[in-house]
Amino acid sequence: MSANNIFTHKFGGWLEAPARRWINHDGSPGGIVAETATVHEAAIIPETAVVWPGASIGYGASIGDGASIGYRASIGYRASIGDGASIGDGASIGDGASIGYRASIG
Repeated sequence: MSANNIFTHKFGGWLEAPARRWINHDGSPGGIVAETATVHEAAIIPETAVVWPGASIGYGASIGDGASIGYRASIGYRASIGDGASIGDGASIGDGASIGYRASIG
């Protein structure tokens, strides 16, 4: 993705950091992803999801609509994060884990 797609986003209403719009591997528009986040190209991030700075999302992970992945949180390979779920700062979600709809993991 070219540098002209980078903008400043206010994560959580307080943390300003460079970010970009994710493009899913099928070409569909994705959510807001911090420039310092590490996201595997096969991860699915819907338009309404937000991935905070320092977060890591593994191969085949699926992030639900409206989900928020916190600062330095880690989402394992093929993990599934439900719609509206909130994964807190520094949380670690293992490979293949399934986090339900609107769940909050501190």
